[in-house]
Amino acid sequence: MTAPQSVILGAIQGITEFLPISSSAHLIVVPWFFHIQDGNINKLTYDVMLHLGTLVAILFVYGKRFVRVVIEGVIDFRDGHGKNSLLAKLIIATIPAGVAGFLAQHMIETYLRTPFIVAYMLAFVSILMIIAERIHVDRINLSYPVAIAIGIAQAVALVPGTSRSGATITMAMLLGLKRNEAVDFSFMLSIPIIFGTALYEMRHFQYQSGGMGIYVYGALSAFVFGSLSLNFLIKYLKRHTLDIFAYYRIGLALIILLASL
Repeated sequence: MTAPQSVILGAIQGITEFLPISSSAHLIVVPWFFHIQDGNINKLTYDVMLHLGTLVAILFVYGKRFVRVVIEGVIDFRDGHGKNSLLAKLIIATIPAGVAGFLAQHMIETYLRTPFIVAYMLAFVSILMIIAERIHVDRINLSYPVAIAIGIAQAVALVPGTSRSGATITMAMLLGLKRNEAVDFSFMLSIPIIFGTALYEMRHFQYQSGGMGIYVYGALSAFVFGSLSLNFLIKYLKRHTLDIFAYYRIGLALIILLASL
């Protein structure tokens, strides 16, 4: 892998980590399209660096708000009102993906990274996104059942082609949260998952003094493009629907199926 290729992959990771178009699908397609080989790098170390880049990106955008939620939640727990805090709901919603990732990650990486499954999940979630924008449900507050359902959607997003943000935002909207509320909860919910993923994968980290440039370029690219894409999505969804992302996903699913044939 060359430095420019590392920047490309970092940008793809940063953009697709936050836009509801599936990072896993793009990280399968893009290396194939650009003929990017990772033979001269440690793939697991590179993945750690990309996750660190996206973690810094989301903290750059949501860090202050997340810290405020944690502080307010701790105060609420101390005063005996913690069960009604947003922090408690974030903790509960994080559990499904944490358990699924720990128990099923090997199976997912081994058996589910096929073109058919990626294309199917791209199209399936796209249909749900379109439905979520068109059905009229009673607007509700964020309750524990809603938080758990969003957490389960985040766990399902471990399947390649799903998109973590696409699944969680769509689930939240289907259950009655406003789009902006769904976006905020989705991305605050992603912070512990991205942090946990990076921390878990740190066991594979191997420092290479002579070749760290490629890893650093990837991490910086993931941070820059991740910050830009997240800010773009927040502003875009204040005035627009998820439709453009749904149609893009369907088109990508068709391309993957045709290419696999």
